[in-house]
Amino acid sequence: MPVLTGSSRAAPAPWVAEVWVDPQWYECQSSPDRLPDPGPPTVVSLRGSQILIGRRSAAASVAPHIDCDGDAGVSRRHAQLTRHGTGWVLQDLGSANGTYLGAVVGDIPDDPIETGLPVRSGNVLYLGSWTRIVLREEPLAR
Repeated sequence: MPVLTGSSRAAPAPWVAEVWVDPQWYECQSSPDRLPDPGPPTVVSLRGSQILIGRRSAAASVAPHIDCDGDAGVSRRHAQLTRHGTGWVLQDLGSANGTYLGAVVGDIPDDPIETGLPVRSGNVLYLGSWTRIVLREEPLAR
């Protein structure tokens, strides 16, 4: 019988964030900024235990894991995802325009989150003037 080495705890399944330009969210925001071409999403692997969502700023030394550069409605340090077990907890970091959590199917949420909320695979974050972030667990390769 082979001897197994290493930790007996399985690593959490990998997650990704799909960052989209969302015309429906934009319509709800009454933003003076021009909507960019929606195009395909940017896909970001979520690695580590804390994921910063915001806009890059060399001057302020901000380098978010999920960079929403181009959307002026997103704060530099807008929100944070913190690993909790096999999922995540979402927290707004005092952003100017709030962070909204919804489901893939259904209406766009009306109220920003006020405290840290658990995030499930398939949840959708809305922030800024047009940014929609779909969070999903990646199936493990066999």
